[in-house]
Amino acid sequence: MSPFAVDINAFNAGERKAFDDVYRYYSRPLQHFARSYVHRQTLAEEIVSDSMLKLWDNRQRIRTEQQIKAFLYIATRNACIDSLRSRRAISIQDLPEDMHDLTGQEPEVYNRILYVELLQQVEEAMDRLPPSQQAVFRKSFLEDKTTDEIANETGMSESSIFTQKSKALTTLRKLLKNNFLFLLWLAKVG
Repeated sequence: MSPFAVDINAFNAGERKAFDDVYRYYSRPLQHFARSYVHRQTLAEEIVSDSMLKLWDNRQRIRTEQQIKAFLYIATRNACIDSLRSRRAISIQDLPEDMHDLTGQEPEVYNRILYVELLQQVEEAMDRLPPSQQAVFRKSFLEDKTTDEIANETGMSESSIFTQKSKALTTLRKLLKNNFLFLLWLAKVG
């Protein structure tokens, strides 16, 4: 998995390809992040779209890839909190003036960001799995469905589900063997 890189000058100039690259790289992890707050996929998708639009509107203020990441996560978090606040009264902070550092955020926010980055790495590794293994792994570990629920949805036998899950885990362990967060996550869910 290669690290993300964007041409900041092209991004600042409003070149569509540079923005599309940012969108493709961050949209899925941001949706996981937003869903961890709002617990609704469609709302999470709307929030991420709004955050991307805000990034586009502010693109000339961005100087580094880290600022893109910080801006998106902070804007998404604030939009999630606004959404929750509209359903119940809670306080919210405005976007900080200094968007350079994510570590200055509350530990819970930083932990959520680490978690969605891990999910992004798992998603990228899952793309290398056969479709049946991808489906079973996604339903079991990411959607937290039981073997019975997976069997009802897919028509697979329980033994086949177990086999596909086992093969997927074995392959992912090999692909992500140097990823400490993945190993911790596996210990938690497995």
